[in-house]
Amino acid sequence: MEFKILNWNVGGTKYLELETKEKKEAFRKRLNENLNDLIKKRPHVICLQEIVEYYEPNEPKKNLIDEPNGYKPDKIIDTPNDYNLHSSILIDNIRHPYVSKWEKVRDQGNWKSGSYFGQGNALLWLKDLPHFPVHSLPEIGTKFDDKSHVDEIILKSGLYFGTRDTEPRAALLAHFMITKDSDTENKKIPVDIFVINLHLTTLTGEREGIPKVDEMASGMRKEQLSIVLNEIVSPYNEWKLNRYPHRGRIRAHPEQGEDFNRGPPIWILCGDFNFTPSSEEYKKMESMNFVDHNPNKGRGTKGKWIGSQITQATITCDYIFAGPKFTSLDPRIVDHNIKDNPLPLTDVKVSDHYPLYAKVDIPDSAILPEDK
Repeated sequence: MEFKILNWNVGGTKYLELETKEKKEAFRKRLNENLNDLIKKRPHVICLQEIVEYYEPNEPKKNLIDEPNGYKPDKIIDTPNDYNLHSSILIDNIRHPYVSKWEKVRDQGNWKSGSYFGQGNALLWLKDLPHFPVHSLPEIGTKFDDKSHVDEIILKSGLYFGTRDTEPRAALLAHFMITKDSDTENKKIPVDIFVINLHLTTLTGEREGIPKVDEMASGMRKEQLSIVLNEIVSPYNEWKLNRYPHRGRIRAHPEQGEDFNRGPPIWILCGDFNFTPSSEEYKKMESMNFVDHNPNKGRGTKGKWIGSQITQATITCDYIFAGPKFTSLDPRIVDHNIKDNPLPLTDVKVSDHYPLYAKVDIPDSAILPEDK
């Protein structure tokens, strides 16, 4: 069975900086048309980076995500049909009113005085995919709701000056549950899948022939990956190995509605990582037994804006990793099957990043929401 993931940096800042309403509407329409086409692949989870929300004075708040069954510019929909949405706005011109970023947006985008802008990341998931709080240990058949139980974990904070160098970064962590056959008993057991949406730091002048900047940027990203691996994945997996203690107190039995007999958690890390396949950061992910699920990148995952046109991809910085191997994923199966995952979807030319789509192999006996 396959757990399907879509990842896309939608380039929302470019939208805000377009000069006219006509260009903005054309961008928004193309974005939603492409998102509609991508949703036809029925991904269980969609990770988006660089979403934006905005409004002009005396108008309702809007965002770039529209209804999947047709573009409706007069109807603002927060989420596609049959998907739930969690958005995390990390920077905006209310909390950060005087930074240079918003001055550039207002000037280039010809926005009215008093307009609002916000930028961040988002997670979407199928409404029939069981979704629970991160520390929940639900039994099979436990009811779930449409509420968002996504954790937002700070990866970089500090004083924001309106530059990419100082931009806050956070991980969006969501918990989903499937079931599979037990390896030792003739029954089903729950399996926890954790999806983490990331947009790691990049610095001004990086990859422009200044080794000092490249080294500094790499160090910052390695620190952010260490938070994810050492302060999210590791403590949870230790918690499981110790049979889910409460504040260090060993629990002999689960509480009502809990099940301790669970499969190894599967961790899926998606996003714009801002590092290349030859980087130390990429090697760190490999050394921690996380598998790049789109090994064939073609020319890459990111192009450049030249005027209003996007060049062919020139660099790879977007990934879907899953793991760890040997405990959660069978290396023989995953290393073979990832070869069938597609190249970056370079026919989607709205953002300067191209979407990635991958199938993460789960045991055939796993039960997932039925494809539609």
